[in-house]
Amino acid sequence: MRNVWVVILIMSLLFSCSGSGNSDRVAAEALTVSELPADTLKEDSVTHAVFMAVGDIMVHRWQMQKAFDKRDSSFNFSGSFKYIKPFFDDADFVLGNLETTFAGKNKGRQNKVFGYSCFPYFNAPEEMASALKEAGFDLLSTANNHSLDSKFEGLCSTLNVLDSVGLHHLGTYRSQAENDSVRIFDINGIKTGFLACTYSLNGNTLRSEVAFSVDEFRRYDKGKLERLCGKIRRLKEAGAEFVIVLTHFGTEYQHEPNAKQKMAARMFAEAGADVIVGSHPHILQRIDYDSVTVDGKVKKVLVAYSLGNFISSQVQRGSLLKDVGAVMHFSVRKDSCGVALDGLKVLPTYSYWKYKEIGVVPLIAACNRPEDFRFLRKKSLMCIKTSYKQTFDVLSASFKDRCEVDSVAGWMELRLE
Repeated sequence: MRNVWVVILIMSLLFSCSGSGNSDRVAAEALTVSELPADTLKEDSVTHAVFMAVGDIMVHRWQMQKAFDKRDSSFNFSGSFKYIKPFFDDADFVLGNLETTFAGKNKGRQNKVFGYSCFPYFNAPEEMASALKEAGFDLLSTANNHSLDSKFEGLCSTLNVLDSVGLHHLGTYRSQAENDSVRIFDINGIKTGFLACTYSLNGNTLRSEVAFSVDEFRRYDKGKLERLCGKIRRLKEAGAEFVIVLTHFGTEYQHEPNAKQKMAARMFAEAGADVIVGSHPHILQRIDYDSVTVDGKVKKVLVAYSLGNFISSQVQRGSLLKDVGAVMHFSVRKDSCGVALDGLKVLPTYSYWKYKEIGVVPLIAACNRPEDFRFLRKKSLMCIKTSYKQTFDVLSASFKDRCEVDSVAGWMELRLE
Protein backbone atom coordinates (compact mmCIF):
# COMPACT_ATOMS: atom_id res chain seq x y z
CA MET A 1 0.00 0.00 0.00
CA ARG A 2 1.28 3.45 -0.89
CA ASN A 3 2.37 5.78 1.87
CA VAL A 4 0.62 8.94 0.74
CA TRP A 5 0.28 12.15 2.71
CA VAL A 6 -1.47 14.81 0.65
CA VAL A 7 -2.89 18.10 1.86
CA ILE A 8 -4.40 20.73 -0.40
CA LEU A 9 -2.84 23.99 0.64
CA ILE A 10 -5.15 26.42 -1.12
CA MET A 11 -8.29 25.36 -2.94
CA SER A 12 -11.97 25.91 -3.57
CA LEU A 13 -14.41 23.11 -2.88
CA LEU A 14 -17.81 21.85 -3.88
CA PHE A 15 -19.81 24.24 -5.97
CA SER A 16 -23.36 23.85 -7.17
CA CYS A 17 -23.87 23.55 -10.91
CA SER A 18 -25.21 27.02 -11.59
CA GLY A 19 -23.66 29.33 -14.10
CA SER A 20 -23.95 32.40 -11.92
CA GLY A 21 -20.60 31.98 -10.22
CA ASN A 22 -22.25 32.72 -6.87
CA SER A 23 -22.05 29.17 -5.55
CA ASP A 24 -21.19 28.58 -1.92
CA ARG A 25 -17.48 28.30 -1.34
CA VAL A 26 -15.68 26.41 1.37
CA ALA A 27 -12.31 28.06 1.80
CA ALA A 28 -9.33 26.05 3.00
CA GLU A 29 -6.60 27.97 4.78
CA ALA A 30 -3.05 27.80 3.45
CA LEU A 31 -0.88 25.78 5.77
CA THR A 32 1.82 27.70 7.56
CA VAL A 33 5.31 26.26 7.92
CA SER A 34 4.64 25.43 11.56
CA GLU A 35 1.72 23.25 10.51
CA LEU A 36 3.82 20.99 8.29
CA PRO A 37 5.10 17.66 9.68
CA ALA A 38 8.10 18.25 11.91
CA ASP A 39 10.54 16.21 9.83
CA THR A 40 10.06 18.56 6.83
CA LEU A 41 11.50 21.43 8.86
CA LYS A 42 14.93 19.96 9.57
CA GLU A 43 17.71 21.67 7.67
CA ASP A 44 19.55 18.41 6.95
CA SER A 45 16.48 16.36 6.03
CA VAL A 46 15.95 14.83 2.58
CA THR A 47 12.56 13.85 1.25
CA HIS A 48 11.31 12.39 -2.03
CA ALA A 49 7.98 12.34 -3.81
CA VAL A 50 7.22 9.88 -6.60
CA PHE A 51 4.77 10.95 -9.30
CA MET A 52 3.30 8.88 -12.11
CA ALA A 53 1.47 10.40 -15.07
CA VAL A 54 -0.44 8.91 -17.97
CA GLY A 55 -1.97 10.28 -21.14
CA ASP A 56 -5.51 9.99 -22.47
CA ILE A 57 -8.10 8.03 -20.50
CA MET A 58 -10.76 7.24 -23.10
CA VAL A 59 -14.09 5.43 -22.82
CA HIS A 60 -15.24 4.14 -26.19
CA ARG A 61 -18.25 2.04 -27.19
CA TRP A 62 -16.45 -1.30 -26.95
CA GLN A 63 -15.24 -0.57 -23.41
CA MET A 64 -18.78 0.13 -22.28
CA GLN A 65 -20.21 -2.89 -24.07
CA LYS A 66 -17.66 -5.23 -22.49
CA ALA A 67 -18.11 -3.73 -19.01
CA PHE A 68 -21.93 -3.83 -19.13
CA ASP A 69 -23.73 -6.30 -16.86
CA LYS A 70 -27.20 -6.88 -18.28
CA ARG A 71 -28.37 -8.48 -15.04
CA ASP A 72 -28.60 -5.12 -13.27
CA SER A 73 -27.62 -2.68 -16.07
CA SER A 74 -24.41 -1.75 -14.23
CA PHE A 75 -20.84 -1.42 -15.50
CA ASN A 76 -17.62 -2.90 -14.12
CA PHE A 77 -14.39 -1.33 -15.34
CA SER A 78 -12.24 -2.45 -12.40
CA GLY A 79 -10.59 -5.29 -14.29
CA SER A 80 -9.21 -2.85 -16.84
CA PHE A 81 -6.46 -1.66 -14.50
CA LYS A 82 -5.56 -4.73 -12.44
CA TYR A 83 -2.21 -5.26 -14.19
CA ILE A 84 -1.18 -1.61 -13.79
CA LYS A 85 -2.40 -0.95 -10.27
CA PRO A 86 0.66 -2.64 -8.65
CA PHE A 87 2.86 -0.06 -10.41
CA PHE A 88 0.68 2.83 -9.24
CA ASP A 89 0.89 1.52 -5.67
CA ASP A 90 4.55 2.59 -5.64
CA ALA A 91 3.68 6.23 -6.40
CA ASP A 92 2.81 9.05 -4.03
CA PHE A 93 0.63 10.84 -6.59
CA VAL A 94 -0.86 9.57 -9.88
CA LEU A 95 -2.08 11.91 -12.64
CA GLY A 96 -4.00 11.48 -15.89
CA ASN A 97 -6.17 13.17 -18.51
CA LEU A 98 -9.85 12.26 -18.26
CA GLU A 99 -11.18 12.51 -21.81
CA THR A 100 -14.86 11.96 -21.14
CA THR A 101 -17.69 13.49 -19.14
CA PHE A 102 -19.87 11.96 -16.43
CA ALA A 103 -23.15 13.72 -17.21
CA GLY A 104 -25.37 10.84 -16.15
CA LYS A 105 -27.44 8.26 -18.00
CA ASN A 106 -29.46 9.70 -20.88
CA LYS A 107 -28.10 13.17 -20.11
CA GLY A 108 -25.48 13.47 -22.82
CA ARG A 109 -25.89 14.85 -26.33
CA GLN A 110 -26.16 11.30 -27.68
CA ASN A 111 -27.34 8.30 -25.67
CA LYS A 112 -26.69 5.38 -27.98
CA VAL A 113 -24.76 2.98 -25.73
CA PHE A 114 -26.96 1.87 -22.83
CA GLY A 115 -27.88 5.52 -22.27
CA TYR A 116 -24.28 6.78 -22.64
CA SER A 117 -22.15 7.91 -25.57
CA CYS A 118 -18.70 7.91 -27.09
CA PHE A 119 -17.21 9.71 -30.09
CA PRO A 120 -17.88 12.47 -30.95
CA TYR A 121 -19.60 13.38 -27.66
CA PHE A 122 -18.16 11.38 -24.78
CA ASN A 123 -20.36 10.64 -21.75
CA ALA A 124 -19.30 7.59 -19.73
CA PRO A 125 -20.88 5.66 -16.85
CA GLU A 126 -19.93 6.88 -13.38
CA GLU A 127 -18.48 3.45 -12.59
CA MET A 128 -15.39 4.46 -14.56
CA ALA A 129 -14.65 7.19 -11.99
CA SER A 130 -14.78 4.61 -9.20
CA ALA A 131 -12.51 2.28 -11.18
CA LEU A 132 -9.93 5.03 -11.70
CA LYS A 133 -9.92 5.83 -7.98
CA GLU A 134 -9.56 2.14 -7.16
CA ALA A 135 -6.68 1.86 -9.64
CA GLY A 136 -4.75 4.52 -7.72
CA PHE A 137 -5.34 7.82 -9.50
CA ASP A 138 -5.19 10.95 -7.32
CA LEU A 139 -5.76 13.86 -9.73
CA LEU A 140 -7.34 14.05 -13.18
CA SER A 141 -7.15 16.86 -15.67
CA THR A 142 -10.61 17.57 -17.06
CA ALA A 143 -9.37 20.22 -19.51
CA ASN A 144 -9.40 18.83 -23.05
CA ASN A 145 -11.29 19.08 -26.32
CA HIS A 146 -14.12 16.97 -24.85
CA SER A 147 -14.66 19.06 -21.70
CA LEU A 148 -17.94 20.45 -23.05
CA ASP A 149 -19.20 17.29 -24.76
CA SER A 150 -22.16 17.30 -22.36
CA LYS A 151 -22.32 21.10 -22.17
CA PHE A 152 -21.75 23.13 -19.00
CA GLU A 153 -24.24 21.05 -17.04
CA GLY A 154 -22.31 17.90 -17.89
CA LEU A 155 -19.04 19.58 -16.96
CA CYS A 156 -20.42 20.33 -13.50
CA SER A 157 -21.81 16.82 -13.15
CA THR A 158 -18.38 15.40 -14.03
CA LEU A 159 -16.71 17.35 -11.24
CA ASN A 160 -19.42 16.34 -8.79
CA VAL A 161 -18.88 12.66 -9.66
CA LEU A 162 -15.11 12.98 -9.21
CA ASP A 163 -15.69 14.67 -5.85
CA SER A 164 -17.99 11.84 -4.79
CA VAL A 165 -15.30 9.18 -5.32
CA GLY A 166 -12.48 11.27 -3.82
CA LEU A 167 -10.60 12.19 -7.00
CA HIS A 168 -9.02 15.63 -7.28
CA HIS A 169 -9.61 17.44 -10.56
CA LEU A 170 -8.25 20.47 -12.34
CA GLY A 171 -8.77 22.43 -15.55
CA THR A 172 -12.56 22.84 -15.52
CA TYR A 173 -14.60 24.71 -12.94
CA ARG A 174 -18.10 25.27 -11.61
CA SER A 175 -17.60 28.92 -10.69
CA GLN A 176 -15.22 31.84 -11.10
CA ALA A 177 -14.11 31.43 -7.50
CA GLU A 178 -13.14 27.82 -8.17
CA ASN A 179 -11.16 28.88 -11.23
CA ASP A 180 -9.40 31.60 -9.25
CA SER A 181 -8.23 29.20 -6.54
CA VAL A 182 -4.59 28.15 -6.39
CA ARG A 183 -4.02 24.39 -6.26
CA ILE A 184 -1.01 23.40 -4.18
CA PHE A 185 -0.67 19.97 -2.59
CA ASP A 186 1.81 18.99 0.08
CA ILE A 187 3.21 15.65 -1.04
CA ASN A 188 5.77 14.18 1.33
CA GLY A 189 6.72 17.67 2.45
CA ILE A 190 7.12 19.00 -1.10
CA LYS A 191 4.64 21.77 -1.93
CA THR A 192 3.55 20.93 -5.47
CA GLY A 193 1.45 23.24 -7.63
CA PHE A 194 -0.69 22.10 -10.56
CA LEU A 195 -2.18 23.68 -13.67
CA ALA A 196 -4.32 21.94 -16.32
CA CYS A 197 -5.38 23.48 -19.64
CA THR A 198 -6.42 22.70 -23.23
CA TYR A 199 -5.76 24.19 -26.64
CA SER A 200 -9.17 23.13 -28.03
CA LEU A 201 -12.83 22.71 -27.13
CA ASN A 202 -13.81 21.10 -30.46
CA GLY A 203 -15.45 24.28 -31.67
CA ASN A 204 -17.68 24.63 -28.61
CA THR A 205 -17.98 28.18 -27.38
CA LEU A 206 -18.35 29.28 -23.79
CA ARG A 207 -21.27 31.51 -22.91
CA SER A 208 -20.05 34.72 -21.33
CA GLU A 209 -21.65 33.84 -17.99
CA VAL A 210 -19.65 30.59 -17.80
CA ALA A 211 -16.43 31.75 -19.46
CA PHE A 212 -14.60 30.69 -16.28
CA SER A 213 -15.42 27.01 -16.77
CA VAL A 214 -12.34 25.86 -18.75
CA ASP A 215 -8.70 26.91 -18.67
CA GLU A 216 -8.08 27.07 -22.41
CA PHE A 217 -5.81 28.67 -24.99
CA ARG A 218 -7.71 28.02 -28.22
CA ARG A 219 -5.67 28.40 -31.40
CA TYR A 220 -2.62 28.89 -29.18
CA ASP A 221 -3.73 32.46 -28.52
CA LYS A 222 -0.75 34.29 -27.00
CA GLY A 223 -2.93 36.35 -24.68
CA LYS A 224 -4.61 33.25 -23.27
CA LEU A 225 -1.28 31.47 -22.94
CA GLU A 226 0.10 34.44 -21.02
CA ARG A 227 -2.91 34.33 -18.68
CA LEU A 228 -2.12 30.67 -17.95
CA CYS A 229 1.54 31.56 -17.42
CA GLY A 230 0.28 34.08 -14.89
CA LYS A 231 -1.40 31.20 -13.05
CA ILE A 232 1.93 29.38 -12.93
CA ARG A 233 3.60 32.45 -11.46
CA ARG A 234 0.80 32.71 -8.91
CA LEU A 235 1.50 29.12 -7.84
CA LYS A 236 5.15 30.03 -7.24
CA GLU A 237 4.18 33.16 -5.33
CA ALA A 238 1.77 31.13 -3.18
CA GLY A 239 4.59 28.83 -2.09
CA ALA A 240 4.76 26.04 -4.69
CA GLU A 241 8.26 24.54 -4.71
CA PHE A 242 7.58 22.38 -7.78
CA VAL A 243 5.04 22.97 -10.57
CA ILE A 244 3.44 20.40 -12.86
CA VAL A 245 1.42 21.45 -15.92
CA LEU A 246 -1.02 19.05 -17.58
CA THR A 247 -1.72 20.36 -21.06
CA HIS A 248 -3.87 19.09 -23.91
CA PHE A 249 -2.25 20.13 -27.17
CA GLY A 250 -0.70 19.05 -30.45
CA THR A 251 -2.04 17.33 -33.56
CA GLU A 252 -3.78 13.99 -33.39
CA TYR A 253 -1.85 10.98 -34.74
CA GLN A 254 1.35 12.92 -35.41
CA HIS A 255 4.61 11.36 -34.25
CA GLU A 256 6.41 14.65 -33.69
CA PRO A 257 5.37 17.66 -31.60
CA ASN A 258 4.52 20.66 -33.76
CA ALA A 259 5.93 24.17 -33.51
CA LYS A 260 2.94 25.48 -31.56
CA GLN A 261 3.29 22.72 -28.97
CA LYS A 262 6.92 23.62 -28.49
CA MET A 263 6.06 27.31 -28.21
CA ALA A 264 3.40 26.69 -25.56
CA ALA A 265 5.67 24.32 -23.62
CA ARG A 266 8.47 26.88 -23.61
CA MET A 267 6.14 29.61 -22.35
CA PHE A 268 4.97 27.36 -19.50
CA ALA A 269 8.57 26.44 -18.69
CA GLU A 270 9.77 30.04 -18.67
CA ALA A 271 6.87 30.94 -16.38
CA GLY A 272 8.12 28.43 -13.83
CA ALA A 273 6.80 24.94 -14.73
CA ASP A 274 9.13 22.08 -13.82
CA VAL A 275 7.32 19.22 -15.55
CA ILE A 276 4.91 19.46 -18.50
CA VAL A 277 2.74 16.45 -19.29
CA GLY A 278 1.06 16.49 -22.69
CA SER A 279 -1.94 14.67 -24.08
CA HIS A 280 -4.23 14.70 -27.15
CA PRO A 281 -2.25 13.17 -30.08
CA HIS A 282 -3.39 9.64 -29.01
CA ILE A 283 0.03 8.26 -29.87
CA LEU A 284 3.37 8.66 -28.15
CA GLN A 285 5.60 11.64 -28.80
CA ARG A 286 9.07 12.22 -27.44
CA ILE A 287 10.12 13.31 -23.97
CA ASP A 288 12.59 16.22 -23.72
CA TYR A 289 14.69 17.48 -20.84
CA ASP A 290 15.88 20.93 -21.86
CA SER A 291 17.28 24.10 -20.33
CA VAL A 292 15.33 27.34 -20.00
CA THR A 293 16.05 30.61 -18.25
CA VAL A 294 13.71 31.59 -15.42
CA ASP A 295 14.29 34.78 -13.44
CA GLY A 296 17.81 34.98 -14.81
CA LYS A 297 18.70 31.43 -13.78
CA VAL A 298 19.10 28.40 -16.04
CA LYS A 299 17.03 25.35 -15.09
CA LYS A 300 16.07 22.04 -16.66
CA VAL A 301 12.44 21.31 -17.53
CA LEU A 302 10.92 17.93 -18.37
CA VAL A 303 8.42 17.94 -21.25
CA ALA A 304 6.46 14.84 -22.29
CA TYR A 305 4.71 16.07 -25.42
CA SER A 306 2.29 13.14 -25.53
CA LEU A 307 2.00 10.03 -23.39
CA GLY A 308 -0.43 8.45 -25.84
CA ASN A 309 -3.61 6.60 -24.96
CA PHE A 310 -3.51 5.12 -21.48
CA ILE A 311 -6.73 3.21 -22.18
CA SER A 312 -9.06 3.22 -25.16
CA SER A 313 -10.49 0.82 -27.71
CA GLN A 314 -8.50 2.38 -30.53
CA VAL A 315 -6.21 -0.07 -32.31
CA GLN A 316 -3.02 0.05 -34.35
CA ARG A 317 -3.12 1.33 -37.90
CA GLY A 318 0.29 0.82 -39.46
CA SER A 319 2.77 3.02 -37.59
CA LEU A 320 -0.03 4.73 -35.62
CA LEU A 321 0.19 2.85 -32.33
CA LYS A 322 -3.10 4.09 -30.88
CA ASP A 323 -3.23 1.19 -28.40
CA VAL A 324 0.17 2.06 -26.91
CA GLY A 325 0.77 4.58 -24.14
CA ALA A 326 3.24 5.19 -21.34
CA VAL A 327 3.28 5.72 -17.60
CA MET A 328 5.88 8.39 -16.80
CA HIS A 329 7.47 7.93 -13.38
CA PHE A 330 9.41 10.92 -12.08
CA SER A 331 10.80 11.46 -8.62
CA VAL A 332 11.37 14.81 -6.94
CA ARG A 333 13.97 15.40 -4.20
CA LYS A 334 13.92 18.09 -1.55
CA ASP A 335 16.99 18.85 0.55
CA SER A 336 18.82 21.84 1.94
CA CYS A 337 19.78 22.88 -1.61
CA GLY A 338 16.18 23.06 -2.80
CA VAL A 339 13.73 20.99 -4.82
CA ALA A 340 14.65 19.27 -8.09
CA LEU A 341 13.81 16.40 -10.39
CA ASP A 342 15.72 13.36 -9.21
CA GLY A 343 14.88 10.48 -11.54
CA LEU A 344 12.89 9.50 -14.62
CA LYS A 345 11.62 6.28 -16.10
CA VAL A 346 8.72 5.26 -18.33
CA LEU A 347 6.58 2.16 -18.52
CA PRO A 348 5.24 1.55 -22.04
CA THR A 349 1.70 0.14 -21.90
CA TYR A 350 -0.66 -1.66 -24.25
CA SER A 351 -4.48 -1.71 -24.29
CA TYR A 352 -5.60 -5.33 -24.74
CA TRP A 353 -9.02 -6.79 -25.60
CA LYS A 354 -10.64 -9.68 -23.76
CA TYR A 355 -14.18 -11.04 -23.81
CA LYS A 356 -15.32 -9.02 -20.80
CA GLU A 357 -12.84 -6.16 -20.66
CA ILE A 358 -10.44 -3.85 -22.40
CA GLY A 359 -7.50 -3.29 -20.09
CA VAL A 360 -3.88 -2.20 -19.78
CA VAL A 361 -0.70 -4.27 -19.46
CA PRO A 362 3.00 -3.34 -19.31
CA LEU A 363 4.18 -3.67 -22.91
CA ILE A 364 7.82 -4.69 -22.43
CA ALA A 365 7.02 -7.25 -19.75
CA ALA A 366 4.29 -8.77 -21.93
CA CYS A 367 6.69 -8.91 -24.86
CA ASN A 368 9.51 -10.57 -22.90
CA ARG A 369 7.39 -12.78 -20.64
CA PRO A 370 4.36 -13.89 -22.69
CA GLU A 371 3.94 -16.90 -20.38
CA ASP A 372 2.82 -14.50 -17.65
CA PHE A 373 0.20 -12.96 -19.93
CA ARG A 374 -1.44 -16.06 -21.36
CA PHE A 375 -4.81 -14.32 -21.47
CA LEU A 376 -3.59 -12.10 -24.31
CA ARG A 377 -4.79 -13.02 -27.77
CA LYS A 378 -2.21 -14.01 -30.37
CA LYS A 379 -3.05 -10.85 -32.31
CA SER A 380 -2.37 -8.73 -29.22
CA LEU A 381 0.99 -10.42 -28.62
CA MET A 382 1.92 -9.85 -32.25
CA CYS A 383 0.99 -6.15 -31.98
CA ILE A 384 3.03 -5.83 -28.79
CA LYS A 385 6.10 -7.36 -30.41
CA THR A 386 5.86 -5.28 -33.57
CA SER A 387 5.37 -2.04 -31.62
CA TYR A 388 8.27 -2.59 -29.18
CA LYS A 389 11.03 -1.01 -31.25
CA GLN A 390 9.02 2.02 -32.38
CA THR A 391 7.87 2.64 -28.81
CA PHE A 392 11.42 2.38 -27.48
CA ASP A 393 12.76 4.70 -30.18
CA VAL A 394 10.15 7.40 -29.50
CA LEU A 395 10.51 7.41 -25.72
CA SER A 396 14.32 7.27 -25.72
CA ALA A 397 14.87 9.66 -28.65
CA SER A 398 16.13 12.56 -26.54
CA PHE A 399 18.20 10.39 -24.20
CA LYS A 400 20.43 8.59 -26.74
CA ASP A 401 22.70 6.20 -24.80
CA ARG A 402 21.20 7.20 -21.43
CA CYS A 403 18.42 4.61 -21.50
CA GLU A 404 18.35 1.22 -19.75
CA VAL A 405 15.53 -1.32 -19.95
CA ASP A 406 14.29 -3.50 -17.11
CA SER A 407 13.03 -6.38 -19.22
CA VAL A 408 11.35 -8.07 -16.25
CA ALA A 409 9.25 -5.24 -14.82
CA GLY A 410 9.05 -3.36 -18.11
CA TRP A 411 10.47 0.05 -17.13
CA MET A 412 12.72 2.16 -19.34
CA GLU A 413 15.05 4.24 -17.16
CA LEU A 414 15.96 7.56 -18.79
CA ARG A 415 19.00 8.97 -17.03
CA LEU A 416 18.91 12.70 -16.43
CA GLU A 417 22.07 14.70 -17.10
